[in-house]
Amino acid sequence: MKNKLAIVIPYYKIDFFEEVLKSIASQTDKRFTLYIGNDASPDNPLQLIEKYFPEGNYHYFDYQENLGGKNLAMQWERILENVQEEWFQILGDDDMISENFVEEFYKNLPEVNQKECNVVKFSQCWINEDGHKTRAFTQYNKLIPSIENWANKHIHGHASSLSEHVFRKKAYQKYGFRHFPLAWGTDDVAVLELSEGKDIFFISEAKVFVRLSSENISGKTDNMKEKNIAKHYLEEFYIKNYYKKLPEDYISNKIYQHIHYAFRNKPSDLKLNLFKLYWYLKDYRKILTLPKTYFHLYFQ
Repeated sequence: MKNKLAIVIPYYKIDFFEEVLKSIASQTDKRFTLYIGNDASPDNPLQLIEKYFPEGNYHYFDYQENLGGKNLAMQWERILENVQEEWFQILGDDDMISENFVEEFYKNLPEVNQKECNVVKFSQCWINEDGHKTRAFTQYNKLIPSIENWANKHIHGHASSLSEHVFRKKAYQKYGFRHFPLAWGTDDVAVLELSEGKDIFFISEAKVFVRLSSENISGKTDNMKEKNIAKHYLEEFYIKNYYKKLPEDYISNKIYQHIHYAFRNKPSDLKLNLFKLYWYLKDYRKILTLPKTYFHLYFQ
């Protein structure tokens, strides 16, 4: 039987890579295809890979140009060009999966297809550099509405990452990945767009361990200015494209924040149609103040 699942690893950091490989090699169900793309790392991983996977049991791409430093999504995309399977997971090079991950994927696949879901989400927890849990495993109902899934992270503060998701390749081919700065929020938007408004199928019986360390973008603290800019572009995307689907108080609050961001970062790059947004929110008083707002943004 042909494998339906691809496990894709965009590799750059070797620090925890052996633990990643070990978790994949330990799978109770071997019906997966492994793809590893070396993003011009200074550390050659082949010796580690061959320790756990015989030659011919994986696809390895030794890229000479580093794309992850420009935008992580570009590194994901060039590996995915080689993927033939119907479903794929992008697993971070310091994250791990429980030994029953693939087994549970196939066990639930008939129902996933019956429900016509494009995104499968596994229970996850954050771990630190020592491998110790820093948050409890996530737990949800089997079917999660896509907007509710988004709100769980962006409004309620639930943990979420790219690694715990498996995507239907046909949906990815239709939408691709958004290239936000630092790929900040690219994973969240992918879950939202690739789901196509359908429920996200949640599997609690298998786990993903997401490592938060000083080496990954989420854990770094020396690029806060770049993160704030990336956050601005991401939220602008949500306001412009999902203002009719996301909670109105969230949209209203983010509009307010973006106007203040524009005031602080002149010349302004505010690219929101404030009239349209306030009209939708029925905030007519603010519509009346728009001439003054625009004057202060663009002419002072």
